[in-house]
Order: sequence, then C-alpha cells, then structure tokens
Amino acid sequence: MQIYYSDNSPYARIVRIAARDAGLDSRIIWVKVRNRAPDSPLLAYSPVCRVPTLVEGDLVLGEARNICDYFGRVAGAAPLLPDPNDWPARALESMMTGFLDGIAVWVRELRRSEPRRSDFLLEVETKRAKRCLDHFEAIWADLSGPPAWDFGHMALACALDIADLNELMPGWPAEHPALATWLGDRRTRPSMVATKPLQGAHDQAPLG
Repeated sequence: MQIYYSDNSPYARIVRIAARDAGLDSRIIWVKVRNRAPDSPLLAYSPVCRVPTLVEGDLVLGEARNICDYFGRVAGAAPLLPDPNDWPARALESMMTGFLDGIAVWVRELRRSEPRRSDFLLEVETKRAKRCLDHFEAIWADLSGPPAWDFGHMALACALDIADLNELMPGWPAEHPALATWLGDRRTRPSMVATKPLQGAHDQAPLG
C-alpha cells in the first residue's frame, strides 16, 4: 500500500494520523510529493494529482475520508467514520470538515501575493471560523464524556493546528476554553506530534 502525501496538507495529515493510530504505518509506503509539481510521480496514477492518494494494486483512492474509510473496512482498523444511520454524528462531522475546508481556503489565500489576495474571501473565512468555533465550544462545554477520536475530530484538530501555525485567530483559546483544553490533550498524542506541520503560509512559495 502506497500513500502519496505532502507535509503541509491537513487532509494528508488526517490520513497520516489515522494510519499511525491504527498501527498501519509499517504496512504503508509513504511517498512525499510537492503539490502542483508538473513532474509529480503521482501523475502516473491519478490525473487529479491531489494528496492524499492511496495506491494499492489497481486501486487508486483519493480524498482523506475515503482513505480513512478504507482503513476501517479493508485494512482491519477500527471504523473512523460514523455509522451511516447516525445522523447527528454525521452532521457534526460535516461541520468539522467544513471548518477545515474554510481554514484551508483562508491559508491558501494568504499564500497569494498581497495585491492578489481577495479581501472578500478573507472576510468570509474569518467570519465562518468564528461561527464554527462558537458552535464547537457550545458542544464541547456540554459534553458529559470525552469526545470521539475519529475522522471528523482529526479534521478539527488539524484545522486548529494550521490556524495557530498561521496565526489566523490568536485569541481563540481564551474565548473557547473547553475546545482549547481538548486540543491541548490531543496535541500530545504521538500521531499528532509526529505529523505536526512545520511551515505556515509565509514560509512557502507564493501561489501568485
């Protein structure tokens, strides 16, 4: 089993965390590639050429959620996705992955040279992130037990990590203490430590 990834992709990071937590890391050949590279070796398998991508035999599987589902259904790991009939859990997952999507757009916009940035997009994502944080804080503050650690929660942790790395919302922990405490606990997991992103938007080549 091969998985193509990049260090700074939060979606690839979810897969890397899931593989380590499930004990699958040693069964995987990890192939690091550069995003948008015209000579990427991933092009030999996928015309989409996005990370993460899993390749096993004739199977070429993209998208982090699909790969995590594959880990649970085929590779013998514990399920990482909600039961198909657990609509509340699926609703929460969609909120957490939507939050990650918005943070990823925000960071991508910051990688553009300043004259090319969209003030409209930055404002939209700033407001979206604040709404999401308030929503999650209300849920976390009302929990009677520890939250799950599954695909959606991994997405949330990765989103908060890249938000902090890029200093998108410096004051959020003080305003959302229950969520901040949860993230602090999750950050100590070996899988989170091993996959911690090292480069923010300003440390990477500009997109244009």
